[in-house]
Amino acid sequence: MRILQAVVLAICFLWAPFFAHGLELRDGDKIAFLTGQSFDIWNWSPSGYMRLLTDELAKAGVKKEIWVPLEGQKTAQMLERVDADVIAKKPVYALIIPGTADYNPFAERTVPAAFTNNLEAVLVKLKGAGIKTVLVTSYASNGNLAFSPNMNVAEHNEAIRALAKAHGVPLIDFVKVMDSEKSPIPFDGSLAAKSVVNQMFAGEVLRALGCGDKEIAACRQAWLDRPGAIQFMPSVSVNTYAKLKAAAAVSGKDTGSYMTDILREYVR
Repeated sequence: MRILQAVVLAICFLWAPFFAHGLELRDGDKIAFLTGQSFDIWNWSPSGYMRLLTDELAKAGVKKEIWVPLEGQKTAQMLERVDADVIAKKPVYALIIPGTADYNPFAERTVPAAFTNNLEAVLVKLKGAGIKTVLVTSYASNGNLAFSPNMNVAEHNEAIRALAKAHGVPLIDFVKVMDSEKSPIPFDGSLAAKSVVNQMFAGEVLRALGCGDKEIAACRQAWLDRPGAIQFMPSVSVNTYAKLKAAAAVSGKDTGSYMTDILREYVR
């Protein structure tokens, strides 16, 4: 009996990271990102979604060479490279984020057959390799009003939703997530708004990886106070920026002018 108990305890110890925070991962597992955008420096900033995800996974014990990135790719390029650059590296999860690399979001409303066919072929390959695959819709973009409705993007998102439904794969419907978000700052296209959007997306990825609502809510709350989340004279957290913005409004100034006045008064 003691031997059996020891074996059970050993198994629980070895697999503890797998259950930490509800994540369906353990150290050494890999996650592939197939995306139409590039992982620019912003995504690794204090509030960039790659940095947030890396830090949270590390807390859960998932640390070794997590990411398999296939970035800045059109769907045709994803299809060409998926075998050698993704499947061969044996990730446990793959997130497909087509973005707008395949089309001009300000001019092309009709979804070309190639977009859907390429995406479906990539999806079939990943599922056939036993990789847990998640599709992601693009949040709408329209010039400087970064999160306002854009019907061209909406049509392509409908194609992504249809593929997820047809193949029975999870979907991060990020447009709907944004529509229901109660943000401490407005989604006005600013760097501050971008910071919150990155935090939102990181939370939804954690959900897709097995985290529960309670764990995600705790992460989101902590991220709002994350130092340096907003690169703004100097870098501040989202909550601090929201307070500055409110104080600036009371004084009848924009946030930049208000902060400049505070700094000038401070150095006198």
